[in-house]
Amino acid sequence: MKTNKFILELIIISIIGTIFVYGYLPDTIPLHWNIQGEIDRVGGKSNVFITGLLPLVLYMLMMLFPKIDPKKKSYEKHKKAYSITVGLILVFLIVIHWVTILVSLGLKLDVSTVVSIGIGVMFIVIGNFMSQIRQNYFFGIRTPWTLANENVWKKTHRVGGYGFIAIGAAFILSAFLKSSMLKFIIIVGGTIGFTIYIFVYSYFVFKKETEGKE
Repeated sequence: MKTNKFILELIIISIIGTIFVYGYLPDTIPLHWNIQGEIDRVGGKSNVFITGLLPLVLYMLMMLFPKIDPKKKSYEKHKKAYSITVGLILVFLIVIHWVTILVSLGLKLDVSTVVSIGIGVMFIVIGNFMSQIRQNYFFGIRTPWTLANENVWKKTHRVGGYGFIAIGAAFILSAFLKSSMLKFIIIVGGTIGFTIYIFVYSYFVFKKETEGKE
């Protein structure tokens, strides 16, 4: 797929760029930011190779999954959704990697805002493709009931798409809020709430689908 080839090229460029700037980095670099956007964990600059190589490792895994999935034929049906999802995740990781490098080099960036907006955009875009995803064991909303029944899978992903879009909007909204507690409630509360809802929803749809068939 052309998209995957472009992403691989981007990853390689990122790794080469990391090697080039490594000598300019301070001995200690930020590794994590809290919800307020403050650095709360630091480490040696060699950690930059972990974040730099992570997209490549994930890329290889994501290219492997369609080949070893027992339902590999499904990937032909949702090729576009899978390709876009893989691309978004990997580009996001590359962006965060370079945000870390730029902050380490002294650039002032609101990391919390960048991360919230980035995750929000990912959720919204993926949400728009959720209904295209077909049954498989690596990609999508995999509950015992969606994997057991194709209709349950389709209905759950159709509803799940709206949930993903709502979560994405919540992440973007949180980027502009001043209250850290409100951010936490919206992001964590919304994500946990949706996860519980979609899990329970798939169960009841399965019960309805199989009622009287046993």
